[in-house]
Amino acid sequence: MSWRDPLPQADPDTFWGALEPADRQAMTGAGALCSYPRPATLCREGEGADGVFVLYGGLVEVFRADPSGNRTVIARRGPGELVGDMAAVDGGPVSATVQVLRQVRALVVPAVRFAALCRERPKIAWPVLMNAVARLRDSDLHRHQHRLDARRRTAQCLLELAEAEIRSGELATIRLTQRELADMVLASLVSVTRVLEELRRARIVSTGRGRIQVHVPALRALLEDDER
Repeated sequence: MSWRDPLPQADPDTFWGALEPADRQAMTGAGALCSYPRPATLCREGEGADGVFVLYGGLVEVFRADPSGNRTVIARRGPGELVGDMAAVDGGPVSATVQVLRQVRALVVPAVRFAALCRERPKIAWPVLMNAVARLRDSDLHRHQHRLDARRRTAQCLLELAEAEIRSGELATIRLTQRELADMVLASLVSVTRVLEELRRARIVSTGRGRIQVHVPALRALLEDDER
């Protein structure tokens, strides 16, 4: 039987999109295709890595939690992206919890097999390295942004999420609650609610149950004006 790529049109900036066909086939042969409903947990902070997940569809949230249960959202990952790779490469515990936000279809490769593939096939190892570097840069950027006030952090976070979601036109719908947004920007719910009310009055966003719709050009222009 001929091999069929599960995600042939992957964004070239993602892990899967950066792989050549032969390496995609090798990855596919090393794992199994699985589905996970919301709110399944793919991996949990502090635990060992059982497998690495290449997302073919759906959306996950990556977060850390302190002993009191307060969550810090690190990122959201979608089709073509990789989760669980760091623990598989270094053998350490998983650094963050990954939870399904929108039903996920993923290739699951056992951690030991994934590490072996990285050693055997440099053209798989290189995108893994680039993936790690990109996350490190994101982490540095977010540390810088957290020095900004809650209003700007909230607006910048909304713009990043909206630009990742938008397919055409000027409007993007982000599926998250105001509480989840507050977790992402490390601000109080009251502060984030106040910012959203300001953006609603300016007709830059509209909100509903579990969703925020963003007028992307208007939000981008607002941030650019703030920098002047």
